[in-house]
Amino acid sequence: MKLAEVPSVSQNPGELKKVIEIADGFLPAGLLRHHYEKETRPSAVVSFGEGKRPETLFLAHLDVVDAKPEQFRPRLDGDKLWGRGVLDMKGSAAVLLTLFRDLHNEGKKPSAALMLTTDEEIGSANGVAYLVRDEGWSADFVIIPDGGPNFTLVTKGKGAFHIRVESKGRSVHGSATWAGDNAIDRLIGFYDDLKKIFSVPEPCGDEGHWHETLNLGVINGGKKVNIVPDQAEASFDIRFTEAWTVRRVEETIRALAARHGVSFEIESTGEPFNIPKDEPHLVVFARCMEEVLGHPPVYGHEHGATDGRFFSERGIPTVITYPEGWGIHGDEEWVSVSSLAKLYDILKKYLEER
Repeated sequence: MKLAEVPSVSQNPGELKKVIEIADGFLPAGLLRHHYEKETRPSAVVSFGEGKRPETLFLAHLDVVDAKPEQFRPRLDGDKLWGRGVLDMKGSAAVLLTLFRDLHNEGKKPSAALMLTTDEEIGSANGVAYLVRDEGWSADFVIIPDGGPNFTLVTKGKGAFHIRVESKGRSVHGSATWAGDNAIDRLIGFYDDLKKIFSVPEPCGDEGHWHETLNLGVINGGKKVNIVPDQAEASFDIRFTEAWTVRRVEETIRALAARHGVSFEIESTGEPFNIPKDEPHLVVFARCMEEVLGHPPVYGHEHGATDGRFFSERGIPTVITYPEGWGIHGDEEWVSVSSLAKLYDILKKYLEER
């Protein structure tokens, strides 16, 4: 598979451009193309008709995480295709490209578009976020084949809120602490209160862990053991369910920061998504999955942020699923070729029934 042979990692803009060109070259000339580039991150949207709001929007990213050189030489062993990105998510991208090619060649023109981006692995700021927020792309329903192992139908995902918090104090000799103001103490006080809101003690009793989480990922402060620190900073990763919104999280943090005398900078955010099972598009999609797979879909959720967050913040229903495979971001990544064929059948059936 040509897509999997391209080392389209974030630090190599030439290969990012190449992988978009390969995808573009695979599609027939009759499809409409929209090409973009922001901060050296190329992207493209392919559609059957005019306008930036199709009924169905498919999303695929063509960038991958770093890998050994041999992982960019994909190999087929029985039903398993091995290589970097074959599951995450160049295999599914190839399915989408083939689907759009076939529908065009059959003379069909569904209200559908395919968005291809190259920065999902580093946050999507110059890909999906840019295309949705600045270029105005939208849809009635979004399908992302990039999560939900073995056709688990993901209908809800947690939101994300990443912040860097800075604390200022007054430095004095460590033997005269009463004369100083310990910046680390201030930061710890803020952290303790943050945990009371966004951290659930384990074991939580929830098998699916569908609750808020807080991770203190980075902390720095102090110069020497005998000096009261006058500066400290920390970075926090908050994940939250549909019970919260980005705005409510920000308001809560702002109040805590004021109480403890610290400042904070928002590094990235994303709304949670939660699509009800009776949403009309989802009902059709789930029925198509059942007809192809031979059993009702298994519903699930995602703890990590996905590109679905950029659509959920606009109230656009979004679902996520992908084929059978294993080893994402590891040395033994593979995808089932037969399950890619099933993904093709599900997506084609869905478009034909809309």
